Amino acid sequence: MKQYYLVINGEKSGPFTIDQLATQQLTPETPVWTEGMSDWMPAQQVAELSSFFAPQTPGPEMAQPTVPPQAPAYNAAPSYGNPQPQTPNGQVMPPNYLVWSILVTLLCCLPGGIVAIVYSTQVSSRFQQGDYEGANASSRNARKWAIISAIAAAAILAIYAIVIAISGASFFALNDFDL
Repeated sequence: MKQYYLVINGEKSGPFTIDQLATQQLTPETPVWTEGMSDWMPAQQVAELSSFFAPQTPGPEMAQPTVPPQAPAYNAAPSYGNPQPQTPNGQVMPPNYLVWSILVTLLCCLPGGIVAIVYSTQVSSRFQQGDYEGANASSRNARKWAIISAIAAAAILAIYAIVIAISGASFFALNDFDL
């Protein structure tokens, strides 16, 4: 059986069988000598040792399963193509509902809309300061006040429509119009 000698950390060691070389600190540059060689050679140049340094392709049993990337888990509305700011630790800025707050203020209910705008403007500043829980709370409050304002405006419009209908009916009843 062929015996191999190595130089590891400047010291000659051996003899080793080819099976024992696997347990040694064998690198491609490790000087190796065996009977029949005229001088020491790097291990990668010795034909019998080339299998130690051949690039290994993983077989089916070694292949890693492909795992599809998962979306980050957070309680925020989808961005619909608008990338949300993200911190290095993976926090995503919650939606600020500023557009909804402004629309509610202009079209529906001024007092509740102003409260919604105030909360909406707090979302990004709190997020940038690292107050992620505060940003989430402001986002939830902006959404809540925008919804409350829209519902209040709808209720006021319904009451107004009922009052107009009653007063119109009473007007026709008092004036005795024939239809």
